[in-house]
Amino acid sequence: MERLFQLGVYPLIMLSASGVLIYGIQSGFNQYLIVLPVISFFGMLILLLERWMPYEIDWVKGKNDWNLDLTYYIINYGIKLVAQFLFLWIAGTFTLAAWFPTHLPFWVQVLIALTIIDFFLFFVHWQSHQNEFLWKLHAIHHSSERLYFLNGEKRHALHQILEGTPGIFICLLIGTPQPVVVTALAILGINMFMQHTNLNYKAGILKKFFCVAELHRWHHRADYRDAQVNYGAWLTIWDHIFATAYDHPGMQQQLGPIGIAEERNFPNSYWKQFLYPFSKKVRQKAKTLFDQDVNID
Repeated sequence: MERLFQLGVYPLIMLSASGVLIYGIQSGFNQYLIVLPVISFFGMLILLLERWMPYEIDWVKGKNDWNLDLTYYIINYGIKLVAQFLFLWIAGTFTLAAWFPTHLPFWVQVLIALTIIDFFLFFVHWQSHQNEFLWKLHAIHHSSERLYFLNGEKRHALHQILEGTPGIFICLLIGTPQPVVVTALAILGINMFMQHTNLNYKAGILKKFFCVAELHRWHHRADYRDAQVNYGAWLTIWDHIFATAYDHPGMQQQLGPIGIAEERNFPNSYWKQFLYPFSKKVRQKAKTLFDQDVNID
């Protein structure tokens, strides 16, 4: 029964959340009266499940990070809301292309928009491990020393904008309806919960196609060189195309510490982390990877 639960919980959560979001928004209900309750419900459900069947018991206790991660979530969700309202304003003000296949079923449109957004999330994420300044922004996400559902959205506000803007902008340019983008972002948000959760689930064959916790935990290994794999947010196809996919039977037992090994003194307040990419003094206190002349190639 436990094995059945482990294999079934990921598709059950993703299909049920996606189904409610797609049906509700397609039916014309207020987007945010659908999205906010669905995200809140599934967030709390995943929180309870990961306490009941944790991958790592030590992560359940927390590391005095709940308030910080919740702050990140609220601020970054606010950035998403601003982006959605800007999307509506631009689409209503300017004449844009009408290339998006709006004649297709709503759920197919959502999958198309989600795939577009997902590619650019992957690409910016991948480049954030190659470029020094982008890494300084992205390091905030890697600074967590435990993984659980909430810290999937832990990222610098500027990095949030840099990651999300390209895909959403392309959707805007080709004439994607705003409700389609809202639905796609909400589904992606649920997958981010499941990608970072401390719930000990198994994705089985689905991990060949979707970016699940079994794969993504390895990306958070404290050893920087080991973490240069599994960048995807939703689909694994981009990692396979760009040869950054990694899946090994020993991953489950060999995870080890997560975080940033070179920066165990990483600042633990929102504002110090906000200043981290721009302040050499803050980075020196954290023993910055790049300031120690470590080769990132």
